[in-house]
Amino acid sequence: MGMYAPDMPKPQSYAQQIGDTLETQIELAPDKYAAEASDEYGRPAYAQLDLRILRETMMGKDGQPGLLELYENEVMPRLGQAEANARRVAREADISDVEDLGVRASEAFKAANPEQAALMDELNAQAMSELSSGASLPPALAREMEQQVRSAQAARGMGFGMADVGQEALVKGLQAEQLQRRRQGFAQQIAGMNAANTQDPFMAILGRPGVNVNQAGMIAGQGQGMNPGNVFNPESAYAGSLYANNFNAASNAAIAAANNRTELAGAGLGAAGDLGGSWMMASALCWVAREVYGEDNPQWICFRRWLLSKAPNWLLNLYKKHGEKFAGWLSKNEWLKPAVRKFMDSRIKSLEIA
Repeated sequence: MGMYAPDMPKPQSYAQQIGDTLETQIELAPDKYAAEASDEYGRPAYAQLDLRILRETMMGKDGQPGLLELYENEVMPRLGQAEANARRVAREADISDVEDLGVRASEAFKAANPEQAALMDELNAQAMSELSSGASLPPALAREMEQQVRSAQAARGMGFGMADVGQEALVKGLQAEQLQRRRQGFAQQIAGMNAANTQDPFMAILGRPGVNVNQAGMIAGQGQGMNPGNVFNPESAYAGSLYANNFNAASNAAIAAANNRTELAGAGLGAAGDLGGSWMMASALCWVAREVYGEDNPQWICFRRWLLSKAPNWLLNLYKKHGEKFAGWLSKNEWLKPAVRKFMDSRIKSLEIA
């Protein structure tokens, strides 16, 4: 870069960083494996230690009861009794609430739709009346069946013997049985309608669904603990942080050095401005260079130095006269900035060669 510009670090290569990290991990893999496989201080040793601690915790040691014994003899009996008592109290409270509020809840549901409630009451009354009749035939239906049987027998020249009486009784019995089945079916339909149109008092008053304890997730979580994980991780967080720290440190050092050089150059240019008169103060603004490079980039100061010391007089006069307007026009025509910047970079480079 230029005399007063920071020397930017080389761009970080993702492939290079990942490759270096992977090569380092592969190089250290045998030592890492040997350390972790050691029976003295590696994973096997810690596994045995964990198993021993687990065994002593669960089974006990030196007369001290373990968790299994404590749970079996002390904890579980008390927890079971406490849970049973809690369930009993909760159920008694639920039943008490339903007893106190169940009738009121049912009446409230009926009052919300009185027409449907009246219809259901009438259907329930008919179903109960017919169901209570059992297999008995209504008198009108019984007489109709008798007349049908007797007419049929008389048409065949019969109707006065014991066989005719038995035939009549059989027909009436079959009809009575069918009627009873129809009554039972009608009652079942009404019962289904009652269940569909009547709010369950327990759900309406208590509003508590059943609680299912899902232990599958707990078991899966324990199984995931046995996952051996990845052996190699070129994109490890530590490696990425290390590369970033190195890059930031180099960038900060370059920027600090450039700031020092810029301050020195600014002091020298300030002295030159005092000697140069008012026209030099105006040109010190360097509108075009600041528009091309940006005010935060010290490269515009380097171009101003070339402009004041090496530029032809005609260019300096042209810059003084039209530089500010040209900079405003250039801010609206970004496409021309690369060409102008290329020219300015070449002038700054001539300062370095000189």
